[in-house]
Amino acid sequence: MQEIKKRLSGFFEMLTTEKFFFYYIITVMISLPVMEIFDEMHSQTFASQPIIVEIAGYLGIFVIIVHFLKHQNIKYYLSDLLYLLLFVFALLSAVFTLDKFATWHGFDYDEWMFNFVAYFSLMFAGTMINDKHMRKCILNVFILVTVIQSVIAALQTCGIYLIECYLDTDLIMDLKRCYGLTQHSNWYAGLSVLMFTCTSGIFLFTQSKLIRNITYAISMLCFYTLLSSEARLAWVGVAAYLAFLAVSLLVMRSKGMEKEKLRSIFRRLLLLIVGMIVLVAFVIIVCGKIMGKVELTKEEINNVSGENKQIDKLATSRVYIWKFGLKMVPDHWAFGIGLDNYQYSFFHSPDYIPGEYTQGKGHNEYIHYLVTQGVFQLITYLTLLIYAAVTGVRNVIHNDDKEERYINWIFLGMLVGYAAQACFNSSVVNIVPYFWITVGMCLAKKNQHYFGYAKEHKKISSK
Repeated sequence: MQEIKKRLSGFFEMLTTEKFFFYYIITVMISLPVMEIFDEMHSQTFASQPIIVEIAGYLGIFVIIVHFLKHQNIKYYLSDLLYLLLFVFALLSAVFTLDKFATWHGFDYDEWMFNFVAYFSLMFAGTMINDKHMRKCILNVFILVTVIQSVIAALQTCGIYLIECYLDTDLIMDLKRCYGLTQHSNWYAGLSVLMFTCTSGIFLFTQSKLIRNITYAISMLCFYTLLSSEARLAWVGVAAYLAFLAVSLLVMRSKGMEKEKLRSIFRRLLLLIVGMIVLVAFVIIVCGKIMGKVELTKEEINNVSGENKQIDKLATSRVYIWKFGLKMVPDHWAFGIGLDNYQYSFFHSPDYIPGEYTQGKGHNEYIHYLVTQGVFQLITYLTLLIYAAVTGVRNVIHNDDKEERYINWIFLGMLVGYAAQACFNSSVVNIVPYFWITVGMCLAKKNQHYFGYAKEHKKISSK
């Protein structure tokens, strides 16, 4: 019996190590695109990805419970509290949902309760990765995912497909828009923002000339597919990322960063922008893309500013989607209308005309959280993002380890780019796990202050 207890104790100890959390993260990252390739070889599009994330949810919460039960007198951080609150408010939203079938048994591209648990657990796992080598390896896995997705997406621009697109099939495939292994061009656009910000960030900050050249080529391929998805939300993410880089370089200059290193980063940034401009010209002139979206944008602006205002059609009718959802908030502000139950807001609105267009997603992650999970969850989510950004900025500015500084800088740029495009995109089960991992990596516990840190530090200083 003692031997069994000893082995169990050793097993549980192994489950809560930094190495286990590392393998947990990279397994999810790699398995999502790889398993989709096998699914599509057998004509089973979008079959494994939601299940992989669900399994990650069950495993993640089990390991995290073991972590807190097994380790006594450990330090607690704000990210731990936010993890707990995210889980509690998601569960309350699911329990008090106004449509239990949609919340608990929805399919197509619905998100299940344990998909959300996986998101939160991946974030928590990211906070546990303090080892610099492991953090660099996770960036390398992001590069691998970028190569897999971008190569398949680039082939799609040539009319070469593993299998048909899952949603909006005729439109997307006729126009040869990129969807990679994500089943929709908008979904791919959101992922491509993360992939581009990662690979271009490594290009900007790496010390190795070989890695710099490789990541520049990969980032340009990724940017080509990003443009070829023809999703304007990706433009928003890239614009926010470039603005972030410009501001952060100015801040680092004011903080006394080495002038030669700043000049080197600035030169690489110029090279990156030149490459982006060349690709934009290529996609417009040779591929015949982008300008149609530019004209659509002009038309939407004219519709808003003209005499017969058509505000609902703005942002490809996203305003129409947002209005129906926001009307539900006053009566269901605490826990929302139910976890991933956005379509309820159409069918139970007095303004809805039967047969009109409806949506199961809010096409704005923040509005979607508010409508489906309530005010408390939205506040928790925004607090997490702000805290991650603040923690990332602080460690970029004050970290004495140059390599760690650049790793933090890369993850922070990824967070900014994705968070911006999320204003027009939806949380989707095979895309958003990468973002939650990014948030967790910005919140590595060695970069946070634990509860009671200030009091303990004050005591030490007074001695």
